[in-house]
Amino acid sequence: MKIGLALGAGAARGWAHIGIIKALEELGIKIDVVAGCSIGAYVGAAYASGKLDELETWANTLTEWQVFGLLGVGFKRGGLASGQKVFEKHKQEFCAATFEEMNIPFTAVATDLYSGKEVVFNNGDINDAIQASCAIPALFAPIEHEGRWLVDGAVVNPVPVNQCRQLGADFVIAVNLSADFRPQLIEHFEKEHQDNQKKTDQFLSKASGGFMKQWFSPDPKPNKVQAPGIMSVMSGSLEILQARVTRSRLAGDPPDLLIEPQLRDVGLLEFHRAEELATNGRLAVERLAQQISYQLNLEKNEEKIDVECRKNEAQTENKESKESALEDDIEGNTQETNAQETKDESKDG
Repeated sequence: MKIGLALGAGAARGWAHIGIIKALEELGIKIDVVAGCSIGAYVGAAYASGKLDELETWANTLTEWQVFGLLGVGFKRGGLASGQKVFEKHKQEFCAATFEEMNIPFTAVATDLYSGKEVVFNNGDINDAIQASCAIPALFAPIEHEGRWLVDGAVVNPVPVNQCRQLGADFVIAVNLSADFRPQLIEHFEKEHQDNQKKTDQFLSKASGGFMKQWFSPDPKPNKVQAPGIMSVMSGSLEILQARVTRSRLAGDPPDLLIEPQLRDVGLLEFHRAEELATNGRLAVERLAQQISYQLNLEKNEEKIDVECRKNEAQTENKESKESALEDDIEGNTQETNAQETKDESKDG
């Protein structure tokens, strides 16, 4: 049985994927194919290249100021940050050069900015694929690839279960990082979500050295509620859209197992919380450990039953064949006996 892992989008929350993958491996699960979207593609590519440990070590060392430097915040054409250093680091240290050089089959997804179509990467150079899949609208500039402008795959397929199926997976484990942003949950944790969006504004305000403060953290006006900054509006809207698209896609193409870590207190750009997020990922797997073991054992048992059925059918056919041959022998002997008796009678006459 081939097991696939679909790693969902979620910006900084995607460091939870590291803990999830390691926890699954500790349960004895061998992942045969991987499909990733956005940060899921970033982590998934490192895993498929056999570089997950190196990625985890680096992520755990990140400080808030290092994240500022890596993002390269400023006025960029098509986005507020370049993120070039992040992708160069990934290319040089955490990923194979091409899809063909990876240890296990891997697919990344992006979105065509103008047609709205899902764009699938599964061969050739991988760097453009990762950048395109991670190009969060308005934060990172779109990536030009073969005459098309591509943005974050989360716009159309945040958790690419279908791509695991395309790679031949019989059993798909999906990781949804947007579970805490469903409408019914947002009602209960509205204050936490609001605080998260403010953190994103404050983060980018500090990263820009204060020269874009009026964009990200506008000064409150007397006797009025403080208006959200541009990143609060953008990140909040994307989270709502992504949660709804995810629910729709998972309903149409459900995975065999769905892992949904609790990450509602994590801001979009809090990449410096990698160790904590990986721990949250591990906890999500531990909560489902018995279910995971049961489902995979059930699949194995079904395979054994199928093998036994085929074996029994073969034995039955063999038995029937032997019985048929025996009947033929008996009939042949009977015919020979009758012939001999007829011959003897002729002699007596």
